[in-house]
Amino acid sequence: MRTSLLVCVLGIGAAAGAGCGGSSSGSGGGGLTCSYIASDANCWKTTAAAAPSCLPASTEIGTLSADGKTCTYASGDVVTFTPALVLPLPTTGNMNWNFTVTTGSGASCLVYKDDGSGNLTLTVGDGAAAQSVKETTPGGLGISLSCPDGTTYSNSNGLTLLSCPDASFFTALPGAGWSDTSTSVSLTLTGVGGSYGSLPIFDCQTAP
Repeated sequence: MRTSLLVCVLGIGAAAGAGCGGSSSGSGGGGLTCSYIASDANCWKTTAAAAPSCLPASTEIGTLSADGKTCTYASGDVVTFTPALVLPLPTTGNMNWNFTVTTGSGASCLVYKDDGSGNLTLTVGDGAAAQSVKETTPGGLGISLSCPDGTTYSNSNGLTLLSCPDASFFTALPGAGWSDTSTSVSLTLTGVGGSYGSLPIFDCQTAP
């Protein structure tokens, strides 16, 4: 599995395993520290916790369209990729995921956006009920995590979480991990607790 952690500081991305965390405080929140990342109160975890109720079942496999733009499940759930996926995925540089998961009824379940500059947004839910957690890179090695309730947790040196307990296991840190072949791709959210700290989001294969 290749992994893109929540913070890719100064171009240190999936291959190097950059992490997020540290010691400086944020507005109305506190420091983005090892203890906060491990806590069940971590807003990355609490935001992601609402997703399983509307995601495709982890046992289901969706069909990836020939143009790589959508993955459709028998249940009616659809994952839409922007831009379209080209398999196999790139093996160098960072994979900038941008996708939306909608239910069979057309409601938005989960949106994950990576702008390629270290800024990520995870949104779970539909309409007024949607909750978003955002990660930004304010400069230097600094990182900031903004929670749905408006609190912010920040760190002036995002590399410090590499020294956290279990930080070498990428699934302990917030972000996304994925695996792919020339005909399939699957992705999980990492750092959300549960088995190995990951939450399956989609598993897609091209049509036979």
